[in-house]
Amino acid sequence: MHSLKSQLESCLCLLDGGSNLNWLNVFCAEFLEFVNKLQKSINNQLEYDALEIICLCLTQIMICVRHLEYTIQTETASGSRIMASHHHFVDRIRVCLQRLCVALTPSAAAGTQNNATEGISYLKLLDSLLDSLAEFTIYNENRSLDSNTIDSPLEILNLSKQIKLQIDLLLGQTLSFANVALQQDKKALSALCQKVMRDCGAFQGECQLSPASLPRSSNISNQKLRAMTLEHALHQLEDYLNEALLRLVFTCLLDFQRISVDKIRNLLRCTRTEKSVATADDFIADFDVNLDRATQIGIFAIAFAPNLKIKTTVRSCLASFEYLDTSLIPSLHGNASDLHSELLEQHFNEEMSTFKTALHEIMDSRAFVGCYLHMLTTGIITAEKQFDKIQLEHLAQMGFYIVEHFQFSVNQKVLLQHENLQNFVRILRECKAILMCASQVQPDRILKRFKILRTILRKFHNSLAAAESKPAANEPHPHREETDICTEASYTPIQSLMASPSRSILYETRKNRSRTAEINQLTNAEQTLNKSLKPRALNCLRRKQSLRTNMFKRQTVVESIKLQHTIGSQTASLEISEILDQLTCLTSNFSGSLSGRK
Repeated sequence: MHSLKSQLESCLCLLDGGSNLNWLNVFCAEFLEFVNKLQKSINNQLEYDALEIICLCLTQIMICVRHLEYTIQTETASGSRIMASHHHFVDRIRVCLQRLCVALTPSAAAGTQNNATEGISYLKLLDSLLDSLAEFTIYNENRSLDSNTIDSPLEILNLSKQIKLQIDLLLGQTLSFANVALQQDKKALSALCQKVMRDCGAFQGECQLSPASLPRSSNISNQKLRAMTLEHALHQLEDYLNEALLRLVFTCLLDFQRISVDKIRNLLRCTRTEKSVATADDFIADFDVNLDRATQIGIFAIAFAPNLKIKTTVRSCLASFEYLDTSLIPSLHGNASDLHSELLEQHFNEEMSTFKTALHEIMDSRAFVGCYLHMLTTGIITAEKQFDKIQLEHLAQMGFYIVEHFQFSVNQKVLLQHENLQNFVRILRECKAILMCASQVQPDRILKRFKILRTILRKFHNSLAAAESKPAANEPHPHREETDICTEASYTPIQSLMASPSRSILYETRKNRSRTAEINQLTNAEQTLNKSLKPRALNCLRRKQSLRTNMFKRQTVVESIKLQHTIGSQTASLEISEILDQLTCLTSNFSGSLSGRK
């Protein structure tokens, strides 16, 4: 590792060496040598948790190098220096190199997992909770009331404390999502969280050390009843979160199209009247909210990404959003016509496109279509009561996200009949066309088109359901060979419940530095919980399909563990090999450009 760190220090020194193509070419050559060495040692010496942060940093460095190239080319074309853009991307490269140094330090490798965006994922917490509750709700044939697998009342008490800690973390993540969810979902999620808290309190009350005079059989029965009630409340919360999450995806995609950076720039370029300033402020506020929503969506997407490559792609997008959140809008305020703001806008648009692509590859096709079907039905009912052209335009635009979803080959596998999709596209275009001349058409005729769209969409959704009901010959049964996680030790429960603070994804910005104390408290709780998480027995089955099968493509935990064991020799090497190819391409381009200039 010493040679790798020396190479990184050389790269850091080169960052202060210049700002032209020759300087960037030298840096890329030095960085390419580092990545070559890293690839040779990655299989044997690095842990999986360190690989995640390493892949994230490498990806971010590649993105920043490419945009430094764009900056230099823009400078050459315009004849003026763009120092703000240089500082933006060079500072990000420097942070990534420093994080790589930490990740490659053996003593710090164990802590790299705390830098992950999602901490302990929602899925991991939920599965662990259900497994812990199964100790109270599931009885084997050879298990009687007098031969409980939990040996003593003290162990029951400790396990209940541990369940309380897990629920606090789970509800903290849920409330973080609820803070950016749609208005109607905020109230429902808050009510469901309160129900889980009440049921958890009742369960804990049954697990307290009881007087010796009380019969043990009665106590066990009460614990089982309370555990089953709590389990049911968790399933209700999970189901609603699935639906709210998909609704937020549609809304987020629509709002990024409706409130683009270019529209904000045009508003700021207008005459500075009181009305235009207020409109620009509203757009900026909505843009900031949408970035927060994209981050929450990305956190869930990371947890269910099928491989390290897609997981790194989503993390990288969130890291770019994190840094742009503190620089993109201020660059527009400074000078809306500045080249620096245009370069940052180009960077943001590219990252948003990459983010959308990754989401489409992760999301479950049937759930995505089903959510739109529900939203379309609700929208038609609302329009029948009070016709609203803008609302119908939004619904039509959301339909095109369904079309976009099935442009990816990974999602076309569930299409048994392409004719259903073609019919949907045809009627969707008719709906959009009739809205363009809505002033000349009766509302009933417009609604009739949307009802036809709903009928065709329902048929399309049913065909997807039929396709997914026929698993491939080599696809494991969803309730077979699953390994999840269980816990054993006791913990001190968190006293107050609040939304989990937004942790730093990669960069320490002013926004997340103000929440350092809260994040440290949350991280300490997660570290305590993480120490006891381990793969559980193969015969412990999930009693209900989790969120991964609703929003995201099915991927059993046993497959995840197998991937984790082979990740060092396969996915990570592939990730770095692609970075090597990109770097080689970059250095060749720079060399060619320099030769041409000579």
